[in-house]
Formats: sequence, C-alpha cells, structure tokens
Amino acid sequence: METEDYVAMLHRMVEALARRLADDPVGLVHVEPLRKHLRDAMNTAIAINQGKPRGYSFGDLAKILGIRRESVYERSLKGRALLTEMRTRLGVVDLREHRQERLDRAGVPDRRTAGGRHAQGRA
Repeated sequence: METEDYVAMLHRMVEALARRLADDPVGLVHVEPLRKHLRDAMNTAIAINQGKPRGYSFGDLAKILGIRRESVYERSLKGRALLTEMRTRLGVVDLREHRQERLDRAGVPDRRTAGGRHAQGRA
C-alpha cells in the first residue's frame, strides 16, 4: 500500500468518526488525544528520517512541509524524546542491554545486522 493510499484511508476513517461523533458528541473527548497522537507520529517520523543515512535535511523537510527549518529541528528533538520514552517504557533498551551482556559474558560476537536480522552465511 502506497503512503498516499494509507493517508486516504485515514482521511476516510476521520470522516466516518466525524459522522459518528455527530450522534455521540460525548465522544469528542477522544479527538484531542487523537490529534496529539498524530502530532507525535509526525515528530517521530521526522526524528526517524533524520537517523537514516539518506534522510531528508531539516531544510528539505521545512520546504516540503511549508514550515521553518527551526520548527523541523524542534519536531525532531520532540520525536527523539518520544522514541526514547517509548523504548524505555517497552523495555527495548533493557532487552538490548540484556542481550549484549549475555553475548559479552559468553564471549560470542553479535551476528545480527544493524536492521535486527541475522547475517547470512553463518557457520
């Protein structure tokens, strides 16, 4: 599924939510957390993009989004903080540290590639 198709699906879902909220206005209390979630997703996506070797520059993202370069930088910082918080909450950092400690203790090199998959051609 292309990104544009995925976004179109989300738009249809939001439109359906609006119709549903017209019949149940108390459900409007869920809109603000949804808005925050979308903002956090944008910030996280910017932060992840910045960590990629071929990611867009802050200047390029600012032009694409129609905002200031400084705003993109601020969003990247917020996104990195969200990623760190999420990884800590989920215990990802602890699991990685635990895995590395076990490998170090066993004297066995890590055969996993940077993407988390195992290297090909193991003995």
